[in-house]
Amino acid sequence: MGIRKITCCFVILCSFLSGCSITEHTPVIESSVMTNTVTTTPGLSVSPTPSPTPVPSPVPTPIPEPARATILAAGDVIMHDNVIRSGRNNEGNYSYNYIFDRIKPFVEKADFAVVSFEGVALETDRNYTGYPLFNAPPAIISAFFYAGFDMVNTGNNHCLDRGLKGLLETRDIIRRNNMQVIGTYSDASEPRHIIQDINGIKIGFLSYTYSCNMNENRLTDEEKNIHLSLIDKNKIKSEIETLSPLVDFTVVLMHWGVEYRVEPTEEQKKLAEFMFQAGADIILGSHPHVIEQSEIHETEDGIKYVIYSMGNFLSNQIPGSKPNIRNNDLTRESVMVSIVIEKDPVSEKTRIISVKHIPAWVYRYTENNIYKYSIIPIPSPDGEIFAEADDRLSEKLISSYKRTMEKMQDYP
Repeated sequence: MGIRKITCCFVILCSFLSGCSITEHTPVIESSVMTNTVTTTPGLSVSPTPSPTPVPSPVPTPIPEPARATILAAGDVIMHDNVIRSGRNNEGNYSYNYIFDRIKPFVEKADFAVVSFEGVALETDRNYTGYPLFNAPPAIISAFFYAGFDMVNTGNNHCLDRGLKGLLETRDIIRRNNMQVIGTYSDASEPRHIIQDINGIKIGFLSYTYSCNMNENRLTDEEKNIHLSLIDKNKIKSEIETLSPLVDFTVVLMHWGVEYRVEPTEEQKKLAEFMFQAGADIILGSHPHVIEQSEIHETEDGIKYVIYSMGNFLSNQIPGSKPNIRNNDLTRESVMVSIVIEKDPVSEKTRIISVKHIPAWVYRYTENNIYKYSIIPIPSPDGEIFAEADDRLSEKLISSYKRTMEKMQDYP
């Protein structure tokens, strides 16, 4: 009986324990990455939260680039007898393009290029002569266009070497060769200036000469006023002041100074300052047959530039067995001037941002017993030309480069 009680109690205890199981809760490890899970309750519709409408970022107004224009100027072309003969072929026709082959890339690189031509070039008078009364074949005019020039300055002391008829015919030939002409004029209605729009920059040009070798005295006062542009301070001031409000920049071409003088006169310096005060921005000089210095003038509105003489771009003033003041290495030197002008699109102010000088040399050689010519650019003392030149020519070119650049003021 005692054993049965104990067994019964044990069975009852086991039954109780089996009905009371202990459940162990395992913790849930949640991801650190949050998800946009929407929990729904059966029978209850829940709309998702709408995303905000994106606001477009404002597009910045583009700032227009400044306008830029590059002008290039070259010195005097003087057609002496030997230069005239150099372009004649066996059929009696003329071509001078070859003379400009080496400098052509420099001229074409500019947006607008101007060269000075001393003398006349006639179709109706084939009596071609050099000094002292110059008349060249019109092929020299077409050679200017071939080289890349856009304007020819004819305001100089030889523009009346064949009278008024020669002046007018030369002008006509230049224009027929798709170039502008300044310094001489066809009639009273023609403006004394030329305004050229270059890449959105309006540049005005004026031209003056000190004399026409007294040939102007053969004209009436009315003819002189109509066809010529002689240096007169009151006239220059008036014409600069008339032109300046119409343009962004004013360029004055001056045929002035003393022949074979390597420094400008005090008169030239004073006249340059006078023109700057009147409103000129750039002054480009010619006539002395040698190079004279250039100068940068600092002003409140930027810089102004003057070169008193760019020298002989082409001539036969080359030393022979007896060099002299008229025929020496200085008279076969010239310099091309490249000026970059910039116009601010907001303020509309215009300024010079670069001035570079490219020395050049008139190289004369013989071909079939005829003198031939080539204008050699010397952009640096170690340029490509030195690979072709012999030792003697290389020495002359290096000396010329150094001599020229000592007088020049590049900017900046």
